[in-house]
Amino acid sequence: MKTTATVELVFIPSPGMSHLVSTVEMVKQLVGRDHRLSITVLIMKRPFDKSKASSSTQSLLLTAAEDRLEFVYLPLDEAAAAELQSKVPDNFMLEFIEMNKQNVRDHVRTMVSAGSTRIAGFVVDVFCTPMMDVAAEFGVPSYVFFTSNATILGVMFHMENLSPGEYVDLTELKDSDAELELPGFVNPVPVKMLPAPFLDKEFGSKFMSIAKRMRETKGIMVNTFEELESSAVRFLAENDKVPPVYPVGPLIQVFNNKNEEEEEAMEIMKWLDNQPLSSVIKLDYKKDFGSDNTKVMLVTAEEIDIGIRKLMEGGNACGEEIKRRVKEMSETSKVVLVEGGSSYNSVGLLIEDFMNNVHTHSMSC
Repeated sequence: MKTTATVELVFIPSPGMSHLVSTVEMVKQLVGRDHRLSITVLIMKRPFDKSKASSSTQSLLLTAAEDRLEFVYLPLDEAAAAELQSKVPDNFMLEFIEMNKQNVRDHVRTMVSAGSTRIAGFVVDVFCTPMMDVAAEFGVPSYVFFTSNATILGVMFHMENLSPGEYVDLTELKDSDAELELPGFVNPVPVKMLPAPFLDKEFGSKFMSIAKRMRETKGIMVNTFEELESSAVRFLAENDKVPPVYPVGPLIQVFNNKNEEEEEAMEIMKWLDNQPLSSVIKLDYKKDFGSDNTKVMLVTAEEIDIGIRKLMEGGNACGEEIKRRVKEMSETSKVVLVEGGSSYNSVGLLIEDFMNNVHTHSMSC
């Protein structure tokens, strides 16, 4: 049970474990920083979720339990979800978010019915932007929690700005040597090296619609820190068509459930024991975009080893500079969230913006 606080935030994460982990770390930061804040996290149950995934989620939330922080599972109609998936399999997740609007609406109405809760805003996951409509119904502003990095955010806004509301078709160039000048990058970027969603018309169109909706928010929280992506953060800060961006990372989960972690590690090791020595390595090239519909490819460990050695081998000036920068950023990441650090200051500005909302926005039911 949460104690009474001055203002309430409603977080709506994407129904994927990787997004939920970042959200949990973010809300823990916020309630730990300011006693005036109280946060409710509304969790959409993943349809057809396996017991192990559900157990992992419950374990995560149990260890994150704090005063002024509440996790609420929204009800799920399994039959309706199954019917929805059979009708619109390609757009299931988007439609699933839409289907949960009424659940969010009902719970928030219950929260404010007593008259003592003052909601300062909704914070929606990047893949939950349709929930901004519900926030508008209650007369409160929306913020986006962008779980990827500032560079990808900048590219999304840049691509959407080239052709507002429409997908910039790059599919014909994905196997060419064509290059693009993109914000956040010092050098031109080969089109074929762009993340997969930008090279797929269907996924690309969805990304452009997300970028369009994000322009309507009051602020965007990004899981990065200023020193790591200075060019991208600067581009976003100087773009008057982009809402205020708050670098609040790095948000890293520290496992507390050793038994569960060890169990998963044992399963991985059993599988590896059955493979040829040093034969494979797993790469998830869609990880930055969430855990849903993730594609995985396997490459040989030898290929990875050769690539890394060429990049980092001793005596190579470029490699030495990369190693120096990696070490520098590693050390910097340890202090950005402590008092006086860049992300610490950014979180402080964000909290003050939340507080100002209770004086400038009226809320209706």
